[in-house]
Amino acid sequence: MSCSTKRRAERRRVEERPPDRAQGRGGKSRRPSGLDYLLLFLPPFFWSTNFVIGKSLAGEVPPWTLNTGRFAVSALIVLPLIVYRGGWRVPRKYAFTLIVMSLTGVTAFNSVLYIGLNHTSALNATLVNSTTPLTTAGLAWLLIGERMPRRRLAGIALSFFGVTWIVARGELAALVDLRFSFGDVIVLFATLLWGFYSVMAKRTMAALSPFVVTAITTVLGALFLLPIAFFELSFQPADLARAEIVAAFLYLGALPSFAAFLLWNRSVLLFGPSRAALAYNTLPLHAVWLAAVFLGETLMPYQLFGGLAIMAGVLLGASANPATSEKIP
Repeated sequence: MSCSTKRRAERRRVEERPPDRAQGRGGKSRRPSGLDYLLLFLPPFFWSTNFVIGKSLAGEVPPWTLNTGRFAVSALIVLPLIVYRGGWRVPRKYAFTLIVMSLTGVTAFNSVLYIGLNHTSALNATLVNSTTPLTTAGLAWLLIGERMPRRRLAGIALSFFGVTWIVARGELAALVDLRFSFGDVIVLFATLLWGFYSVMAKRTMAALSPFVVTAITTVLGALFLLPIAFFELSFQPADLARAEIVAAFLYLGALPSFAAFLLWNRSVLLFGPSRAALAYNTLPLHAVWLAAVFLGETLMPYQLFGGLAIMAGVLLGASANPATSEKIP
């Protein structure tokens, strides 16, 4: 066996090694570092840019095709890495879970969310979408028995209040006139899909590393999406060869898909699904400062106050269990 083959085999064994036996300093538990918290906040930032680009392409690229394009690019990034590492042997008991994760978190989640956005207002969608930490926490308790400390519940409530304050422009009385629609039910269903993906990621990473879970679900999800996109394009044709659409697919595939999903799964392993899901509520906060930086919009006091409430809620809830026994391979 050549040296390069031996190195690939050893790397594959490390990737397949359960996280509690992976490399760590003396095998001891540790508190999340400042870098861990930074990496926790990066996926929502990438996803906030996904919403901006997705909105700009809404009339030009149908939703399932848009989702297919981004994950097809992501799969093309992953496949050479899989080949280089010599592939992976997936424990049989996790195969079905990984397929379902691919269907929920990759194939369906974004497309269902895009569909919901087309049938409700941006205000309603943002509010319903900000229940993601709560739905994820509920699924984590139901499916893997993850505890729900009062401090985490307080963090969820505080971050939800921050989102509400921003979308209501600092006037909660504006929420009195809200009217919910079937589109809100679709968005709520999308939050359940994402919560299920995150909870199952935690379970599968008892045996596989975040990179392996991301790679497998990305490739499978892209394969499931391809026939759906071909069918959609048969009655909603789109010019996918235009330079701006190709550039959008490349960006969405590299950062909001591959990088964001990899970092998200790493955070789920380290923090747990319900703690990591709190960071999801920073999406409106990212949208605010991106608009200020790139569109020249003025930051308003209610946005600053709501942003502070979101960050306080995330940090409060994410620190509910300060020490973790998980090691990141």
